[in-house]
Amino acid sequence: MKNIFMFSIVLAIALVAAGCCSICKQHRSGVGQCPACGMAAEKNCPQCGMSKGQCKCPTTAASMAEINTLGLKSLIDSGVKLTLVDARVGKYDDGRRIPNAINLGPEAKDSEVQSALTSKDALIVSYCANLKCPASRLLAARLAALGYKHVLEYPQGIEGWVSEGNPVTQAAK
Repeated sequence: MKNIFMFSIVLAIALVAAGCCSICKQHRSGVGQCPACGMAAEKNCPQCGMSKGQCKCPTTAASMAEINTLGLKSLIDSGVKLTLVDARVGKYDDGRRIPNAINLGPEAKDSEVQSALTSKDALIVSYCANLKCPASRLLAARLAALGYKHVLEYPQGIEGWVSEGNPVTQAAK
């Protein structure tokens, strides 16, 4: 019960609803992009034809939520059960991880996602390199599209985590 209460408080403080396809609102990286289809702000969505604001892509029907460094650190320290997912792949993955994070890229096969994330009711936090990296946003949108109910994006990524003096581990190569 204490964990649920703490989780609720942290979410109330740390979550910020993210926008949709962002033709009318640019994303925090300065590049308007639909997390579901990857559409750039200056183009119409190739999946739904959206222009000037109302993307109908299934993964953006509900607002995506973000958590900041303080909120994530509070969740981890409180012992709330969550799964951290590092969305960096290939040359962008330097092997550093927030402790206990697993690695799963936004392009992972559905079977890989389901194998790594067995409960669709679990709290999942995706992160990548930094505010400019779209991988965590793309992965969070993908997970939502696959039916995962409690997905948060940590947009500051590993750089934001480390800059606040938080610990990392090094993944085996």
